[in-house]
Amino acid sequence: MLLNCLSINSFRNIRRSDIHFDSRFNVFYGKNGQGKTNYLEAIFFLGTLKSFRHARQRDMLAWNENSAFLKCSVIDNELQHDLSVSFENSSKILKVDCKASPRVIDYCHHLSVVAFSPEEITMINGSPDQRRRYLDRAVFCKDPGYLKIYHDYYRVLKQRNQLLRHRNYGGIEAWTEQLASTGAKLVLERSAYIRELVEPFSGYYKNISGSDEVARLCYHNPSFESCFSLSEIRDEFFRALIVSSRSERERGTTVVGPHRDDLEFFLNDRPIREHGSQGQQKSFVMALKMAEIEHLNETSGRLPILLLDDMTAELDKDRIQHLLDFLISRNIQVFITTTDPASLPLPEEIRRASFLVEEGRIV
Repeated sequence: MLLNCLSINSFRNIRRSDIHFDSRFNVFYGKNGQGKTNYLEAIFFLGTLKSFRHARQRDMLAWNENSAFLKCSVIDNELQHDLSVSFENSSKILKVDCKASPRVIDYCHHLSVVAFSPEEITMINGSPDQRRRYLDRAVFCKDPGYLKIYHDYYRVLKQRNQLLRHRNYGGIEAWTEQLASTGAKLVLERSAYIRELVEPFSGYYKNISGSDEVARLCYHNPSFESCFSLSEIRDEFFRALIVSSRSERERGTTVVGPHRDDLEFFLNDRPIREHGSQGQQKSFVMALKMAEIEHLNETSGRLPILLLDDMTAELDKDRIQHLLDFLISRNIQVFITTTDPASLPLPEEIRRASFLVEEGRIV
């Protein structure tokens, strides 16, 4: 997969920009606060219709502007497609090859992106919600069809919580059955993804850390973590909802389900958030990204575009070298932001393009 060019209008502090990229490494550099990350965020938004900073749409509009426009040209398996998104505060208009795309799943199939940013490091010690967001985004990158499963569950959850909040219990049984069915699909997709990631992830961690430490991922759902079939998960979830019904009515909300699950990280069978050093935690997240890229390639035959935001600020020299060695060995297109391009130890023969960013402009 190759991002050939990018056009931006009124996005963050970028009033207008048109850029052509190299097929290998593309480096945005400049002082802090100039808008380097905004270019990566625009690429990520074109691929996922989300911000990796978890920003709202209206927060991505340029100052005093009511709308923004993003467009790119993507080459995938020797086929070229033009993607565009125009958006206002909450609405979007999506187009593929100048034709309106009625379904998000049809649009998002065309550009696969993986982002590595400082926010990814913080998820280890952050809230379960951060880790669920990461997991949902990773599963979506593998299969855009996951978006419907995700939205179906949270739509039913919202309706059910409204009944609980207003103590309107008529018809709640039907919503409970729907929640169990939609939630089972969500859990099945999440847990299957983590199981597929476990082995490559463990190997990448050992390579990066240069040690025999055993890194492990675990998708944690206290009600049915040992059940793997859809029917088993649905039945266990339904039983958990029945058991917790008194607590739900007291608290006015659904207290069990995948919206409360967690992605747990272990090093030598101990929680890394409690016992891991900064270096170990950084290695952990880097191995997670490598495994994610490898898994995407194996399952879809496509290497995603990789976005590395402020990488050199988060990783030491050895870890940067391990990551670059991994990227150089694969035919993957990479976009990097940094304050100092000299801090990237890329061999001279590796193709690259560099872009100096000042106040949102490429100069």
